[in-house]
Amino acid sequence: MDLESLKRSYIEKEQTPTQMLDGIYKKIEDDELNDFILLSKNYAYEQAYLSEKRYEKKDGILKLDGIPFSIKDNFAVKGLRMTCGSKMLSDFVSPYDSTVYKRLKEAGAVLIGKNNMDEFAMGSSNETSFFGIVKNPFDKSYVPGGSSGGSAAAVGADHSLFSIGSDTGGSIRQPASFCGVVGFKPTYGKISRYGLVAFSSSLDTVGIITKSVKDCKEVFDVLRGDDGHDSTIEDLKPQRRELKNIGFVEKLEHVDKNVFKIYIDYCSKLEKLGFKLKPIVLDFIEISMAAYKIQTMCEASSNLARFDGIKYGLQHFSGDDLEGMYARVRGEGFGKEVKRRIISGTYFLMHNDGEYYNLSFKLRDYIANRIDILFKDIDLLILPTSLSLPFKMGEKIEDPLMMHLSDSLTAFANLANVPAISINADYFNSLPVGIQFVGKRNDDDNLLDSLSTIQMELKKDE
Repeated sequence: MDLESLKRSYIEKEQTPTQMLDGIYKKIEDDELNDFILLSKNYAYEQAYLSEKRYEKKDGILKLDGIPFSIKDNFAVKGLRMTCGSKMLSDFVSPYDSTVYKRLKEAGAVLIGKNNMDEFAMGSSNETSFFGIVKNPFDKSYVPGGSSGGSAAAVGADHSLFSIGSDTGGSIRQPASFCGVVGFKPTYGKISRYGLVAFSSSLDTVGIITKSVKDCKEVFDVLRGDDGHDSTIEDLKPQRRELKNIGFVEKLEHVDKNVFKIYIDYCSKLEKLGFKLKPIVLDFIEISMAAYKIQTMCEASSNLARFDGIKYGLQHFSGDDLEGMYARVRGEGFGKEVKRRIISGTYFLMHNDGEYYNLSFKLRDYIANRIDILFKDIDLLILPTSLSLPFKMGEKIEDPLMMHLSDSLTAFANLANVPAISINADYFNSLPVGIQFVGKRNDDDNLLDSLSTIQMELKKDE
């Protein structure tokens, strides 16, 4: 069911927001996907009751009134725990609301709960959470992707109509691909990051996971724009235009052959719809991975320094001195993957006055320039969202290099500050395969409008 259909069912009294909640919470309990760290039932039923009253009066109905949603557990919601999937913050209760949650609440949306995630958004499989592994709704022996795996699994399993997550190098799009849903990463600066716990500040982007591109656009319109708290907000709206010229890659290294076949078949469908496809070469994928890893590790080292047991974090430890206490708190509070990235980032920052970190920005400028040059001849870029199909639990978690390759086809969009969206293209052995579209910087509206049309046209042919 989409947003419009659900609102219509409320208006026509086929069901009430409270009845919808009853069914969702029962389904979450029965499915056992571990996609939620926290269920906010008191918040949800209170909000649903207010929505019911507005629907009964048929007056003052809000844009997302009674629509159940979930949010990744690295966003602040006043009075609820915010753990970031980590033992370090397992008892932390937020004293304020993030802009994202505040705007959704004001639009009448109903918060189901806070989604499980890779610890501090570091991971591509949702296996690094202190609160356990999230299961893929299509096959519980497979991972849902990460780091917003709980959000994608929740939407894929109909535990919420949409979910809000964060995307630093693919953390919205890759799990959306693995769970058969839509995952949208806007241009950096479209949605305020106020109340989002920072991983890599220059790359972190608030993203949206839905069942359809149309729903994604509706939620995006509620969230976007300045809030007075995030100095990076710059919500430019370019002239509306039709996007017809699509760049595609004829050859990709390391991509699963079944994924690539579905990708090529999808490109053929676009040609039949009247789009013009132009072959292009992406010569910056390998460079983008190097720049992305250095930049995120350095910024994680800096951002996570605040979790020391004094300002934030576990506070029941003591030591012989301050340094000893820090060591105990951080040693106990952080998981293996987070420690590895902090240590690597600290090395990069200390080596030769941060030469690696400075170099990563030069590489980032190069990638952004290459993207800008490509978009002089095309309107959209299409490529697989992930190199692989969803993989089994435990298959890659002990191999950091293979896990990092999960971001190979997504990270460059964050580095270049351009919008990107993953939609479900098809299935292989009942597992979803996502296709990613990348647009020009600040061309979010045209990207969403074009993809919404594509989804509707292809649905007619099914």
